[in-house]
Amino acid sequence: MKSLFDISLRRLSKLLAVSTLLLIFVGALVKSHEVGLSVPDWPTSYGKQMFSFPVSEMVGGIFYEHGHRLFATIVGFLTLVQSILLGFSNQPLWIKKMGFFALLLVVMQGLLGGMTVLFFLPPQISIIHGILAQTFFVSTIFIAYSLSSIRSHRNNINYPLPIKRGAVILTAMVYVQLILGALMRHTASGLAIPDFPTMGGMWIPTFSDSMIDNINAELFDKNLDMVSKWQVIIHFLHRMGAIIITLVLSFFIYKFGKNVKKNSMELKMLIMISIILFIQIILGAVTVLSERMPYIASFHVVTGAALLGCCTMLVIFTQSNKLKELSF
Repeated sequence: MKSLFDISLRRLSKLLAVSTLLLIFVGALVKSHEVGLSVPDWPTSYGKQMFSFPVSEMVGGIFYEHGHRLFATIVGFLTLVQSILLGFSNQPLWIKKMGFFALLLVVMQGLLGGMTVLFFLPPQISIIHGILAQTFFVSTIFIAYSLSSIRSHRNNINYPLPIKRGAVILTAMVYVQLILGALMRHTASGLAIPDFPTMGGMWIPTFSDSMIDNINAELFDKNLDMVSKWQVIIHFLHRMGAIIITLVLSFFIYKFGKNVKKNSMELKMLIMISIILFIQIILGAVTVLSERMPYIASFHVVTGAALLGCCTMLVIFTQSNKLKELSF
């Protein structure tokens, strides 16, 4: 029988994982609306303590930026409570260390968020801020699974090494794709290729001066900012990443799908990954065609995080035997 303490800790870990996913969406709204400096001071908000800032003044961009700060503070507090409760629990030492690692990540994330404001949104810090958010999300998933009843009750299957490696490779590729996405968003490359599915009017881009000129002519007609060749290359790499991930996932399912038992968590996760990837590709296309409509672009970001989360779960399920033996 699990104690009330253990049940509460388990529920808290799940709440934290879901809250982190929502926080990624809220953070994406700030960038999508380009309102990162709507509150120009930090850690105060227009000289006021964060939680004393009047709700009546949360208008326009302040609503998104200040709301993001409030939500981030709540997630940070939940992470602190989780790490304290893990410290007093009877969980293995490695789970306790994961809790404190997650706390370290969320503290770093908060500091990076403050630095983006104090240094006027430098792309380097903003990109790291976005990447660290995804890393923190993965850590919350790992902790939530480690505390879950699924881990303690499911029958672990010793999958062949190629399946384990395939799951890790797929997850790593999604992580890299999210890095490219953050690089694209924070270098103003989101519309560097404003057409879809063609790229600069071509199926195979040449990145020639004439191609860049054609793209900038189209952007000018749409009253959008001009772009450089490097912005076009960054955007192209992100599109190519989506194609490569789709091919890798298709190969993984074709090669190893027969090894996955029916009604197993692994099969359900593969189906979930396939559905989310399909939605993500559609959102990416609509983001371009809608000229980065804020909510569509933000859903594209959070769906990418959800894809990474599902891939992380696939890695955990295929490596679950090692997880039981894990120790630091």
